[in-house]
Amino acid sequence: MLSVNVKHAGKKYAVEVDPESTGEVFKNQLFSLTGVPPERQKILVKGGQLKDDTLMNSVGLKEGQTLMLLGSAAAPPKAPEKQAVFLEDMTDAQKAETLQTPPGLVNLGNTCYLNSSLQAMRTIPELQESLKTSGAAPGSLTNGLNHLYTQMSKTTQPFQPYAFVIQLREHFPQFAEQTQGMYKQQDAEEAWSSIFSVLSRDLKDDHVAKYLGGRYETKLVCDEAPDRSPVMGTEDFAKLHCHISISTNYLVDGLQAGLTETLEKNDEELGRNASFTKTRRITRLPKYLTVQYVRFFWRRDTQKKSKILRKVIFPINELDVTPLCSDELKAKLIPVRDRVREIGKEKEDARRAAKRAKMNEEVGATGEVPADEIQQKDKEYAEEIEQLTDSELKNDVGANTSGLYNLQAIVTHQGASADSGHYQAFVRNEKEPGKWWKFNDDKVTEVDEAKIETLAGGGESDSALILLYKSFE
Repeated sequence: MLSVNVKHAGKKYAVEVDPESTGEVFKNQLFSLTGVPPERQKILVKGGQLKDDTLMNSVGLKEGQTLMLLGSAAAPPKAPEKQAVFLEDMTDAQKAETLQTPPGLVNLGNTCYLNSSLQAMRTIPELQESLKTSGAAPGSLTNGLNHLYTQMSKTTQPFQPYAFVIQLREHFPQFAEQTQGMYKQQDAEEAWSSIFSVLSRDLKDDHVAKYLGGRYETKLVCDEAPDRSPVMGTEDFAKLHCHISISTNYLVDGLQAGLTETLEKNDEELGRNASFTKTRRITRLPKYLTVQYVRFFWRRDTQKKSKILRKVIFPINELDVTPLCSDELKAKLIPVRDRVREIGKEKEDARRAAKRAKMNEEVGATGEVPADEIQQKDKEYAEEIEQLTDSELKNDVGANTSGLYNLQAIVTHQGASADSGHYQAFVRNEKEPGKWWKFNDDKVTEVDEAKIETLAGGGESDSALILLYKSFE
């Protein structure tokens, strides 16, 4: 070992040097003494500046020799400009800003029926775009909705929809009804339908009909004259109805029941009222499909819209409505539907294979499918689906081309009748798979998908009333 002295910033340090070591080792010794990081050190020795890979026995050091060290110590770490705040210590406002929570709507006196409907409608981007270009007159409900959504897009804080509530009550006086000096609770489905009736009239290019409207073919048969030819026709629809009976357990069962109707009407040939059966089959599906649970019925004894509490399970990640369609539409949808399902399985198989590779500690395995591989595959899948899609459906802007839907938003009701209780909305969080936003007026929280499964009914707790489905993409 060799003893040398090192001068730095007015101080002298005695250092033991191993002649067989390198400059890198020596610099680290000095770092421990002076605080000057090795990359900042300049040490002049025989032959120039000491390099990391230079052997110390090659620079001609002598016992007791003094060396000069140039370089400044690393600056002490700065305290963060803002103190770290943990999620559990944040206020509701701070949480909303950090998590990018969408804004809630303040209840302005039994307006939860409206707040929940507005939150569900807001999940339709094409609707918001159409509102911006509608050119609706100031003071109109359409203009008011555009202003409301524009303001909501600029904040994560609860918003008070005073102007829109006033406009709704002016256009539809039933929502201004009061009892004992307070505004009455209303039916969310009535608010939903009323708003869309105005939008259907005001928005350009038949936006509502394109993206939210479907079409039936109808067949009317006189039950008392079975040999007579049926009367064929067409009907447009804004939503499908899930009729609930003692045997209805699943949404598709209720939808199927809603396509057949028995009615009594005058028959000219018989010269009297007769029983008719009307059946419907879907010939056009929209990109956004609205489904109404027919949970409320009028009770004469209580003079209220009472609620059917029965549990009716709805699909969250795949609603297949091809069984409700005409044979002609089925033939167009099924090839795309079947391939979309196969693609979903292929993607899941690839994801599982990547996970298995990581668990088996294969070289280079990360547990995830590489992003560039996903992009390339998605491009190939999209081209394949494009080729399978029927040309008429392809040219029908706003139409569903596979018969498959994902649940996007729900309006729920808690209570025993439509004109009482409480309404809430649940909206899929597009940025977090398996997560949903719960809108309880101005209070917005994130919930797991397991919570959505509990909204099928079975009691007076939250149960689905309006379901908004979006086409598979």
